Amino acid sequence: MLKKLIGGLFIVSISFGQTTANPQFSVVGDLIMNDLHNNPNFYSSGIEIAVQGYVNPFARADVYLHKHNDESALELEEAVMTIERGLPFGLGLRAGKFRPDLGKINKDHAHLFPFIEAPSGMANILGKEFWAGTGLEASIFLPLPWYSNISIGSFDSGLGDHDHGIEKEDVHNDHKDEDAHEDKDEHVDEHDHGKNEKKEKVFSARWGHFFEISDINLMEIGTSYYKGPESSLMGADFKYKWRPNKYRSLTIQGEIVQLSIKEEHHEEDHEEEVHKGEYKNKSDAGYLMINYQFNKSFNFGIIGDYYKETYKEAEVNPSIFFGFSPVEESTVFRLKIGQVEDHKSHKKHLKTTAQIIWSLGPHKPHRY
Repeated sequence: MLKKLIGGLFIVSISFGQTTANPQFSVVGDLIMNDLHNNPNFYSSGIEIAVQGYVNPFARADVYLHKHNDESALELEEAVMTIERGLPFGLGLRAGKFRPDLGKINKDHAHLFPFIEAPSGMANILGKEFWAGTGLEASIFLPLPWYSNISIGSFDSGLGDHDHGIEKEDVHNDHKDEDAHEDKDEHVDEHDHGKNEKKEKVFSARWGHFFEISDINLMEIGTSYYKGPESSLMGADFKYKWRPNKYRSLTIQGEIVQLSIKEEHHEEDHEEEVHKGEYKNKSDAGYLMINYQFNKSFNFGIIGDYYKETYKEAEVNPSIFFGFSPVEESTVFRLKIGQVEDHKSHKKHLKTTAQIIWSLGPHKPHRY
């Protein structure tokens, strides 16, 4: 029923809408040089193709295709129609396959980060590519003295249901690509809870608040909630931005989430039993980022990555990162130096990663 309703919205919008502009086509790609001072290797996160435009004066459509650097085929990453205006009470609506409004970082593609790769703790919970589901999401602005927005969505697939056609076990057993991708996947594969969620209806919600403290000081805070058949998630986030001019800014952003999963109880594993032979496995993840944009070309920042799983020690991995854009925003060079933990030996070591991102078209590797 949900898929039929989404398809109907697309057909009505395209059939009866008046096109205001031709669609815009963009391509974004990258090259990553991994673990430069220990075991240097090269790989790419793939190529992203974006098709975007307005289908009528009230709604726009965004389609993202991704070809990952493996044997999988070209994948539909997102295909979403957004009704921005024209609905009663200022209601907004998104329909299709897209990244729900859950926290701050879930909606962003990797090339939008000012650093290289997503915080591993968040990726452990949301999935390597974060969470994208097929469904409907409605949002509305509340009549408060400040900017306040609530979004509620229903989807057909849960957290981490996104594997590019490759099972998690294959990543560990594929010795041919192990050297090239060992560091890339060392946190995510061990803890990834994404495959635990069944393909059943899930719900998400976020309540966000935006405060314009002054002309150059902005503050945003939000709380999020997710409920699936076997799991639930609660989260909180904030973002502060000082921006005295267009090309100079200071951004402080943080987020923390807690995921609870119902699992079968085994007496030999845990002492504390929950009713009906089940217990809740809880995982906490978060990050804190400070990014300073010096001018049009340079930025520098630090980020702390946190992850804690039930009955295991917490993982805290700090990093520093640099960014340089020689030509507008069509090309970005990034460098990240940080502490990581090997998922086999559990020993921490220093890792240096460099990345080149290039783009064609209006969809750029924007900085925060």
